[in-house]
Amino acid sequence: MYTPGYPPPYMQQQQPPQKQKKKMSIIPFALVLIAAAVVIGVVVNKNNIKKQEYQALVDEVASVEYVFLPNIYVDGVSVGGLSPQNAIDKVVAAVNERQNSWSVGITYQGHTFATLNYETLGITTDIAQVYSLLQEAYTYGHTGSLEDKKKDLDYFRENAHYVYTTQTNADTAQLDNILSQLKTYFSKEASDARLVYFYPQSWEEPFGVQPETYGSYLDTAPVREQILQMLANGTSGNVELQPQAITPKVTEADIRKNITLIGEAITPVSEDSTTARTDNIRVALAKYHGLEVNPGETISFNKLVGARTMENGFQLAIEYANGLNAWGWGGGVCQASTTVYLAALQANLKIVNRTSHSDKVSYTTFGQDATVYYSNDRKIDFSFKNNTNSKIYIMARVETVKRNQYQCVVRIYGPSLGDGVKYTLRTETVETLMAPLEPEYQEDTQHQYVTYRDEEPYLLRKARDGYINETYLQRWENGVLVSEEMISRDTCKARATLYLTGTKKR
Repeated sequence: MYTPGYPPPYMQQQQPPQKQKKKMSIIPFALVLIAAAVVIGVVVNKNNIKKQEYQALVDEVASVEYVFLPNIYVDGVSVGGLSPQNAIDKVVAAVNERQNSWSVGITYQGHTFATLNYETLGITTDIAQVYSLLQEAYTYGHTGSLEDKKKDLDYFRENAHYVYTTQTNADTAQLDNILSQLKTYFSKEASDARLVYFYPQSWEEPFGVQPETYGSYLDTAPVREQILQMLANGTSGNVELQPQAITPKVTEADIRKNITLIGEAITPVSEDSTTARTDNIRVALAKYHGLEVNPGETISFNKLVGARTMENGFQLAIEYANGLNAWGWGGGVCQASTTVYLAALQANLKIVNRTSHSDKVSYTTFGQDATVYYSNDRKIDFSFKNNTNSKIYIMARVETVKRNQYQCVVRIYGPSLGDGVKYTLRTETVETLMAPLEPEYQEDTQHQYVTYRDEEPYLLRKARDGYINETYLQRWENGVLVSEEMISRDTCKARATLYLTGTKKR
């Protein structure tokens, strides 16, 4: 900021030195004014002009004796008709206004990070140059003979004269420093979303996903160019930063697509099921609960659950074998394998090994079941393969529906089957098998129902027809059936009437 005032020392009246060497010197304003008064009084050749004309010339020149001639501009400011002091005040004020009038704010979403002005960029005007230009401009019409002054006056009445101060060049170091800090401020790396945990104990929301974060990058080169262009044009205003977003490669939505519920099966536990049988189902399903299956991996029921022994947590319970109910270790686990089978089908997983029962079961439609058996001399297994390109997650449990009523639930999570895609099962009977007319007899070696040979045989089972069922896997898209594939053809054997006979004599 420049403060207007009286001319500096070199524009004030000074005593000339005793001895001077030949060199250019600036005539102070005070000396110019005194010289102008003296020169006007110089004797002119009155023989060449008339006295009246001479007096008019003197008066005309005298009218601008203490002011600047017209049409003189310093830094675009008109000083014509102004006294030296008023000219100084006006030009210096204009310089200060110019110095303070330009500013550019660096903003982003309503926040101003920095404000740039001439001072910030080190742009200044030398006030001594202002005085020098004014002093030089004042010499016009104020030096030389009366005729010279008249010539100057006539010239400037018709022609404008412009002089300008020079400014120091902008120092961009401060601007570059500010932009460097802003670049650092807006530089942020993106981070991918990731699956943090699979927590099957949380039945409704078993997955913890850390969301993605977006990064950003600020290219400061265009910002710098815009600011310098505004400086060159003298344009004030704001420059809005436009950092570029860096998108993460994996979003939470991407993660969620790989942990969608793709298969769920529910089978009711019979109200006639004993506590031991229900507990056996719990033990078997617990082996699947929380299981993570890698792509390409095959899960075998018998390998996963193991032998149905007391050491493995199983109990004696009624199981179905060869068309009859019998006691066995782990009785009831077939309901666990069946429920997993149904969930795997609806998840469109590849079934590697599956065998149906020879007779219908209470907890699902015949043909939609999977029996298992484990002994030293005989094994029936159920297995499926993760044929997706991502890991799958399994949750399984026996849950209470109401008092003394339970159901088995198996859920499989994995990569989405597709928008609006789901799989269901359809089973139809395609053939009926007539029951044998002749009854069958079997010895009751355990003497549960009959002991002696001469006793009336015990009716253990009535004759019934058998049937053949075909089961189809249906694919639905947005509620429309688009395909159907037969996955099994199972035979429920026809059964003859069965009697138990005694084995002892009386």
